[in-house]
Amino acid sequence: MTKKHPVHKPDPGDRVPLLTRAGWGVGGFADNCIMNVLNILGLVLYVDFFRVNPVLAGIAMFFPRLFDALTDPIVGNLSDNTRSRWGRRRPYILLGAITSAIVMPLLWMPPFVGTSGNPWYLNGPFLWLCFMGSLYAIAYTLFVVPYTALGYELTNDYDERTRVLSSRFYAYLFASMLMPWLYRLCKLEIFTDEVVGARWVSAVVGVLILIAGLIPVLVTRERKDVEKKETINLIHAIRYTFSNKPFAILLLAFLVVMVGLFSAWNLGLFINIYYVAQGDKVLAGKINGIVGSFCAVVSFVGVYLISAISVRFSKKSGMFAGLALTLAGMIGAWFAINPRWPYGQLISNPVIALGLQGCFLMIHSMVADICDEDELRTGLRREGMFGAVMSFTQKFALAFTTLIGGGLLALSGFDAEVANTTGVPEEVALRMKNMVLGFQAAGLILSMIVFAFYPISRERAEETRRQLQERHAENA
Repeated sequence: MTKKHPVHKPDPGDRVPLLTRAGWGVGGFADNCIMNVLNILGLVLYVDFFRVNPVLAGIAMFFPRLFDALTDPIVGNLSDNTRSRWGRRRPYILLGAITSAIVMPLLWMPPFVGTSGNPWYLNGPFLWLCFMGSLYAIAYTLFVVPYTALGYELTNDYDERTRVLSSRFYAYLFASMLMPWLYRLCKLEIFTDEVVGARWVSAVVGVLILIAGLIPVLVTRERKDVEKKETINLIHAIRYTFSNKPFAILLLAFLVVMVGLFSAWNLGLFINIYYVAQGDKVLAGKINGIVGSFCAVVSFVGVYLISAISVRFSKKSGMFAGLALTLAGMIGAWFAINPRWPYGQLISNPVIALGLQGCFLMIHSMVADICDEDELRTGLRREGMFGAVMSFTQKFALAFTTLIGGGLLALSGFDAEVANTTGVPEEVALRMKNMVLGFQAAGLILSMIVFAFYPISRERAEETRRQLQERHAENA
């Protein structure tokens, strides 16, 4: 049985001031926007508007993310080893935010649109998405890897880490209230079509990314004691990271959740358009916006709830609670996604939201504890590399999810030409729905099994901190 712990206050040296905590957390808004604009609009615009083959569109979304994922360890190690008057993290955060904001509107300006039915090597929209998507993905890496590492190293306290990282998730959730409305905003009557809308909406979001990405650079200061640690080359850094057993278990559980949930998540908008809304894109955009925004509001409660469970019991307990809530909501979604009650998802999806964001918070908070164990073993502080590998795993998973998503769309029998003329046959729509929910439920269950083997308890984490403090005192 999980032991209940009294709430403790961190030592003064480990307490992060509210301004620093909030300033760093604002970057979560930029993180959400950079990552999700392409995720939400990419497949539906390139398949439904530009008429790119679903499998080819899935490959075009897959390639940049795979390329991006491979650069994560390089950027993480580069950030760990950087020594400058502006710190190890902040220069990259600024560069990534600026580049992402500039490239985002360009994603929806492919040349040679009339070649979308050609083979891949003569397909203008396909090649454009591969190239511009790769540039966009690199910009995201430059922002998110150092930004994440900066959050890991702001405090050494077990529970204060969760409080610091939760500020990122609250800002992230503010952006989540905007993201579900993206497609609906692109369909506003002031735009001639949804692609023109996507360009203007992306430009506005880019301005918000610049603001939210700049605040952590201005407000946060990096710890000088961390910057004094010796550097390490890339190959040794990767080898040490993957040889860390708790991290390997956490990484596998995270990978399973990402693949299980997001392989089918990309089909959600298709299901709302052609099954729930029966081809009415405006209604589907409205459903997506209302349900998504409400879920974002509920997620605030979820982050607080899971944080409270982790503080009172342990991070592992918080993680299991989040996974259980998400699975319960997924089961309810099978009944709620139905054209007879278009807004039935307002019942099931908030339950998913209640648990899911809390799960991601626990994962990142656990990585900070793993960094302590790694320092005890190697004598190095490598938040950048651990954050990079987590980012690599997320992007690697998302790369395959878009590839799998495009394949599932084709496997379901979906045809964009038929869908926009006569509509999607009911059996095809039902097949998409079952694929979505089946993949997601299986991923959650498998993740629970893997995560049961995660070994770092509260007691073990606190003992690691005690040994590190003794070592630091001896070396002072």
